[in-house]
Amino acid sequence: MNEKLMSIIVALVSVIFIFWLGHAIGLKWALMGTIGFGLGFTLSFSRFGIVFGWREMISRRSSYYVRIHLLTILIEILLFTTLLSFTHAIFGGKMVGNIMAISVPFVVWAFVFGIGMQLAGACASGTLYCCGEGRPLFWIVLVFYGVGTLISNAFKPELTAIFPGVAITAKDITGNLWSGMLLNILLVAALYFLFSYLEFKKTGNISHIFTRRHVFWKDGRFTVLTGGILIAVLNSTVVALHGSAWTVTGAIYESALRVASLFGLFGDDPRLAKPLFLNPMVGMFVAGLLGAAFSRYLTGKHPSSPASAGRICASVLGGLLMGLGGAYAACNLGGFFDGTASGSLHGWIWMVMALGGSVIGIRLRHAINV
Repeated sequence: MNEKLMSIIVALVSVIFIFWLGHAIGLKWALMGTIGFGLGFTLSFSRFGIVFGWREMISRRSSYYVRIHLLTILIEILLFTTLLSFTHAIFGGKMVGNIMAISVPFVVWAFVFGIGMQLAGACASGTLYCCGEGRPLFWIVLVFYGVGTLISNAFKPELTAIFPGVAITAKDITGNLWSGMLLNILLVAALYFLFSYLEFKKTGNISHIFTRRHVFWKDGRFTVLTGGILIAVLNSTVVALHGSAWTVTGAIYESALRVASLFGLFGDDPRLAKPLFLNPMVGMFVAGLLGAAFSRYLTGKHPSSPASAGRICASVLGGLLMGLGGAYAACNLGGFFDGTASGSLHGWIWMVMALGGSVIGIRLRHAINV
């Protein structure tokens, strides 16, 4: 079956799925499903690699990708802050953003997530779009990510009771929402120049973002910069509709819970009494898979990951560690990007801990020849 026909089929399936979401649950779910499709497509079509960018920075001091990540966060900070100045989202939900409490489990599991994402070769959103592209190793990552969330959530109430956390926002530090935004912008700028300095010190050069010949479009697809801009806008649209931004871990957990219940596990969990797609993030996840699949067939490019024993082992362990960590600390987008953009201090702490974990994860990758 040729690529053009497959892209048409995926597009039709996507339209049917989004129409079903709107008909069966509501307009908000259909709109968020459409955004999910756009996010999956954009991630794949731009090769927006968060984990790869961090690995490049740690291993080679190449800051090109992490500086684009910071620009993405900067756009989100501006858009999120504007939206958070309202009390309610378009569909009536409270405008809260992505704010998490800082606690001992949060700090530890953010570190563990950093190890896992480097072993797996992708974070939660990266796993989503690689699965949508039909890459078998990342389906292994996804399965064990789900297993990890089930294990972590089983002990989460006890750990939360022992180690209660506290949510701290930039607004709490500075006194109001807009001065908190300025504080976050200053932190982004400081990191941007720090990473630029580290690259220059190591290589004697700084990789340019805006002065390249192909700034927004290259080789028939979006550049990483274009991807970052679109991701920031699409994610902010989710906030406008829903009151908080896109998250992946919760969708994986709820789906894994349904699968586990088929084997007689977690049968007393109250979530099982509710329709799976009532959580709009689940619909966004499925639509994101379809968006990534559409990107693959539209471009005709088929990224591959050779399945050696080392890679399979890394996929299993990486997925499991990410699931364990994500249940407490969320993922790169939900924990870091969306947290910092919402003005929550947990986003910056997540970054520091996950960077530390990434150093360990990269060394483990070398140890098992990944």
